[in-house]
Amino acid sequence: MIVINSSDFIKKPSYITKPKDIIFIEDSKKHITKSVVLPYEFYEIVKEKIEDELYLYQNKKALSKSSQDEFLEIEESFCEDIVK
Repeated sequence: MIVINSSDFIKKPSYITKPKDIIFIEDSKKHITKSVVLPYEFYEIVKEKIEDELYLYQNKKALSKSSQDEFLEIEESFCEDIVK
């Protein structure tokens, strides 16, 4: 794993265009990791997990506790109807 700051990949774009390892890009002033660059081979391995997490992140309001409880009630009654 490599940690670079945003000005490093401006100087050397191959960090981003041809990554050979996982690269963490950090804010140069605050020293906080802001982004991650994965080689495509690694992405293929974790693709489904990333998509699942993005779905949850983008739909977190719809997946609130009350919405979850309501969904479970609907799902339970739907399953009972299918069994009958």
